[in-house]
Amino acid sequence: MNIIRKIALCAGMAIATSTMIAAPTAFAGSDQLVAKKRSAPVYPRGAERRKIEGHVIVTYNVETDGKVSNIAVAEAVPEGVFDDAAMKAVSKWKYEPPASTVEGAKAKISFKL
Repeated sequence: MNIIRKIALCAGMAIATSTMIAAPTAFAGSDQLVAKKRSAPVYPRGAERRKIEGHVIVTYNVETDGKVSNIAVAEAVPEGVFDDAAMKAVSKWKYEPPASTVEGAKAKISFKL
C-alpha cells in the first residue's frame, strides 16, 4: 500500500514528504494488514534548514489490538537525522486488528524537500 503526502505547513512546522510503504514480511497465517490511521512524520527543523533529504526503513510489530509495537530502525540515510521523526510517526499508526500479532512489518519513509 502506498501513501504519498506532500509538504504542508501546519503551525509553522514542515510535514515530511513521505512515501510510506507498509509491507509486512512473511508472517504466520494469511492475514493482511489494513491501515486505519497513518501519521506523516514532521520534517526535522535542522534537516529542513540544511536542505538534507533521506529515508528511514523501520521494522515493527502489529498487535492484536491494531497498535504498533517494537519499532526499530533497520536503515537510515543519513544515519541519525530522521530516525526519531520516523519512529514517532510510526508509533501513532493504527491497523485493523489482525487475528494474531504480526511481527516484522516494514515501512520506508522518505524525507524530501
